[in-house]
Amino acid sequence: MTQNYDEVSFFIVAHMDDWQLFMNPNVVWELSNKTNKVVFIYTTGNDAGGNERYWKGNEEAAINSVQFCINQSGLNGIRDKVQLNNHVLHRWTSGNAVCYFLRLPDGNLSGEGFANQDYQSLQKLYRGDISFIKTLDQSTVYHGWGEFVNIIQRIIDFEGDGISFIKINHPEVNKTINPGDHSDHIATGLAVKAVPKYERYHNFSYIGYSLMNYPADLWGEELFWKIGLFFVYDKTLYDMTKYSNLKQNPHTFMEFCFRSAKFH
Repeated sequence: MTQNYDEVSFFIVAHMDDWQLFMNPNVVWELSNKTNKVVFIYTTGNDAGGNERYWKGNEEAAINSVQFCINQSGLNGIRDKVQLNNHVLHRWTSGNAVCYFLRLPDGNLSGEGFANQDYQSLQKLYRGDISFIKTLDQSTVYHGWGEFVNIIQRIIDFEGDGISFIKINHPEVNKTINPGDHSDHIATGLAVKAVPKYERYHNFSYIGYSLMNYPADLWGEELFWKIGLFFVYDKTLYDMTKYSNLKQNPHTFMEFCFRSAKFH
């Protein structure tokens, strides 16, 4: 039987750990309400110039983090492929949660890209420095910025079909409000704001890296969930790749975890 939802919330982010760090406790609130559908769209593979094992590890880490939050006993989720606008998209569903992995190359902090992906980046696609961008697994190609924007709109239409109340959550693109953020965060936010129906939705834009400059303000159960979700993510990534964000840079991630999301 198809679930009827009161509303759908889209969390459209560049990297698989962005919502845990920059959009909580808001994501937990949304996932905890089973009358809401929650759709995550990850635009890049968060590969950081790494190999296939690393970006696939990030995907599994994101899935386990969502699964931990929805706590659906006996549900392992379903992986499938969806074809929209002639593009093959990788999807995972469990309970009221849906994840889309677009698998585009990580553009590096400043947008220069990485050598093993021919220095491709969303920032370069946005600026017209490159005319197309290929996915990490070579499953599809986006010919131009407009085609990439349109696939985001198509996912929103597809997953939001029949649901009248639609919320869109994305990275803040104003560099005065959100200074020093990752190029992939900004490019993803720009793509979301460019979707043709953007003004029809209830929209929220989130601070990224500069969140650490705000006072610590997360306590109790909400702090537990933020730390817990990121720990599940990091433990999965370590189990699959032997790389841990927490071990490499504990202070930075601690700073993020003690702060609630800031959005406009």
